[in-house]
Amino acid sequence: MKNLLLLLLVCIQFSLFSQHRIAIYDVERGANSSAYFKDVSSYIVDMYAADERFIIIDKANSQLIQSEQDRQKSEEFIDGYIVEQGKQEGFDYCYYPKYYKKDKELSVKVYDVAKGTVISRQKVKVKSNIFGSPKDLKKAITQIVDRINTQCFELRYEIVRSTEEKKGKVKKLLFVVGYNQNVKEEDKYDIYKLVVETIGGKEFERKEVIGLGEIDEVQDGNFSILKVKKGGDVIYEALESGEKLYGSLANKQ
Repeated sequence: MKNLLLLLLVCIQFSLFSQHRIAIYDVERGANSSAYFKDVSSYIVDMYAADERFIIIDKANSQLIQSEQDRQKSEEFIDGYIVEQGKQEGFDYCYYPKYYKKDKELSVKVYDVAKGTVISRQKVKVKSNIFGSPKDLKKAITQIVDRINTQCFELRYEIVRSTEEKKGKVKKLLFVVGYNQNVKEEDKYDIYKLVVETIGGKEFERKEVIGLGEIDEVQDGNFSILKVKKGGDVIYEALESGEKLYGSLANKQ
């Protein structure tokens, strides 16, 4: 009994220590940008809120950052300021979103506080309607977060198994995304596998897209059914051979 309790305590401690403390700062946007962009940071927070691997600090010290921007416009200065604030607050990572109205581009910088460096900077174009309001803002943010999760934390959305097949082709797949990832029906996902390329004696991991799927049903917070639109035969062969498959939000919806 004592050994069981000790093991339980060790597991709990490991779980706590493996969590990442992430600060999501307010989005920086121009004075004349659409008011919809003020919700960017909240969307990012929502995407991590249900994941126990992360402790999220919502918009920490955002007013202090804005004050520094008003006094000093140097990007290097702001980078250093954010890292220093992160150290004082005990954050592991800081996310700093910014919207560039001229380029119609949303950017998110990720700072590794311990290293004092920017470890990721992801950008996506955001189209607007005739009134200047953004189209598919949540999808743009989902793409950015997906890239950050892969690059910084090696988090990928896995294909679990086939749920429907016909004549050597996969028709539907069980997919590890759900309400917690803010997905909805008809969202499209590239289906891919990881391929290792050896170049100059070094190994590099490459994403090879083998199909396209569309969310057919969101089952709960963690799972959805993905209807295969392209590559059903290739996906079937990959699963039969035991290859791991993943999904990432398609660039073209």
